[in-house]
Amino acid sequence: MKFDHVALISKNIEKTVKWYVENLNAEILYQDETWGLVSVANVKIAFVMKHQHPSHICFEINDDYIEKHLRDKIFKKHRDNSASCYISDIDGNHIEFLKWPKKNG
Repeated sequence: MKFDHVALISKNIEKTVKWYVENLNAEILYQDETWGLVSVANVKIAFVMKHQHPSHICFEINDDYIEKHLRDKIFKKHRDNSASCYISDIDGNHIEFLKWPKKNG
């Protein structure tokens, strides 16, 4: 398991990304109307719309981790061909577990 990103709620993805670029020298990794992803000091920050995703921290995992800890979870496929599921900790904070498809060859 490794840290992948933190996700923050944004009311306007374009304005939020612009603020991070101008104030924190963020590098834009991806941006559309509903989702943005930037890198600041080698940390990825995703900006999400409240009606689509909760604020969360995300960890990239492999099949062994899924088998041991998330066997009963349903993973939702994303537009970039990754898949993820969410759980909540004991305080209600959201944690996303991200899985990339296996590479052939």
